[in-house]
Amino acid sequence: MSYVALYRKYRPQNFDEIVGQKAIVTTLKNQLKSGKIAHAYLFCGMRGTGKTSTARVFAKALNCEKGPIENPCNTCASCKAITSGNMMDVIEMDAASNRGIDDIRDLREKVNFAPSEGRYKIYIIDEVHMLTTEAFNALLKTLEEPPKYVIFILATTEPDKLPPTILSRCMRFDFKRITTSEIAERLKKVAQDSGIDIDDKALLQIAAHSQGSVRDALSLLDKAMAFGKGKLAYEDVLILLGAVSNEVFYDVSAAVMKGNSTDLLNIVDAVTKQGKDLFRFMDDLLEHFRNLLMVCIGADRSLIDVIDEDYVKLQEISKGYTREKLLSIINVLKDAANDVKWSSQPRIVLETALVKLTLPAFWEKEEGYIARIQQLEAQVATLQEQLQNAANIGNYNTNQSISKPHDAASIKKTLPTDTLVSDGPDLTQKIKKSKDKSESVESVEIDKEKADESKVLLRLQEAWPNVLESLGSKRKMTLYSSIKAGGIRPAKIEKNKLYLINDGDAVYEEIILTEKHTIEEIIKQITDIDVTVKGFIVEQDNELPEPSASEELSAALEENDSMADESKAESEEISGEEYGKRVIEFFGEDIVTFKD
Repeated sequence: MSYVALYRKYRPQNFDEIVGQKAIVTTLKNQLKSGKIAHAYLFCGMRGTGKTSTARVFAKALNCEKGPIENPCNTCASCKAITSGNMMDVIEMDAASNRGIDDIRDLREKVNFAPSEGRYKIYIIDEVHMLTTEAFNALLKTLEEPPKYVIFILATTEPDKLPPTILSRCMRFDFKRITTSEIAERLKKVAQDSGIDIDDKALLQIAAHSQGSVRDALSLLDKAMAFGKGKLAYEDVLILLGAVSNEVFYDVSAAVMKGNSTDLLNIVDAVTKQGKDLFRFMDDLLEHFRNLLMVCIGADRSLIDVIDEDYVKLQEISKGYTREKLLSIINVLKDAANDVKWSSQPRIVLETALVKLTLPAFWEKEEGYIARIQQLEAQVATLQEQLQNAANIGNYNTNQSISKPHDAASIKKTLPTDTLVSDGPDLTQKIKKSKDKSESVESVEIDKEKADESKVLLRLQEAWPNVLESLGSKRKMTLYSSIKAGGIRPAKIEKNKLYLINDGDAVYEEIILTEKHTIEEIIKQITDIDVTVKGFIVEQDNELPEPSASEELSAALEENDSMADESKAESEEISGEEYGKRVIEFFGEDIVTFKD
């Protein structure tokens, strides 16, 4: 007999063998037990998660000679026929090759014939999203009201391509991605059954490489078993997959922590000489620092898909990092991974990103921003507390004066100590006068305008990565490369005029200004802000605004300062005659008595 691939040989034959879909299996079993069988099902999810296998097991359970039964017996003639694909009442269609309206018309004609062998006539239509619009329309009525003995099971990896009219007629089940540990457990059983001696770390590496697909994992194991000849070590799997061991990532973490760029370049050189895939190396490196971040923030153990031995190592390494530092590292590596897609020299991009992580200037800049943000946050919190206290005192005094308007003693208690009516001759010397109202209003308007400009600048700085991404998607590669190479970013806003800053060569400025209309249009599309790119400013004499994360806090401080100035203006000295008029107007002429 010819060799059968592992993913075919070990295809699930009952519900208990289906990996990682407990909720779906439980629901289908309960339906079989109660007899409440739907007329149409939709199985959707990524490749290799068990959609077609579940459909076949469900068909066997429905047509089993002992059924309908929760688990097919796999021994009766009906079960054996379905397993071998020879049962006439279980029809499997590939919608990718039978996608036309004529194929669906043929299906509609045959649906009317009763099952010849089993209890139900079951149609399993795989990759159903490939059907044409006309074919879907022809299927609608039959799918909605088929004969009692007909059941449709539609399977697809792209449910969003199905018309809503089809989705509404089916009972939908979403097959989730299988976890690495579940796949590794399944691979271990297959390896034991095949008589292969394989390391647990090797199984985990294969499971992680399969990205949640059991079929992909079994195909990789099939190839690995052929490579290992009866025994398979972790190093063999790394060679087969073109991956690197976790020890390399631990070395990268140590070098970044120490700021040793030489070690990082040697690691990249060794990886390149071994013929490893740099794209996969970058993905695995991002995954490694993501795991470090999860450990650092105390995330649940189930979120970190590694063996216990590697988890202990991650805990040790994470002690040398802060959350903020790990987030910065991930951002740098993420940008490098995006740049690699457009580069013919991925090694240079990777080396540049790793060396950047070792530069003291980079971390001083990052940590300096964080320290300033934290300081501004503390100042804002203090100001808010002071303003709240002042508002509470004002409300208390107002309530007291309203509740007892004719009680002279209470009126005297509610007045501030520095404005009480005195028994001595120095009354006018203790009274404060207000500032000019027009100057106060003008100051508030200026501060408000600056705060609005700061908020607009903050929005532009936050949306700038999206602007670059839009340039890349529109194939504006010259403009995109110039902005990236020159480190060009928004720096200042003045009356809807945008000024940029350039960290690189001045040659990029001419390119940017030539294409400034393109930048303005994309900014309008993304942020709905109308700005005019006017030019560039030089980073000197404190011309540049604070980092983007602190702009909002600075605006809040300016707004609070303006409120404080307005409140202070009310307490400045005024003349005794003016004060007397105000007191009489407020309390009434029959209550107030002035004493020399």
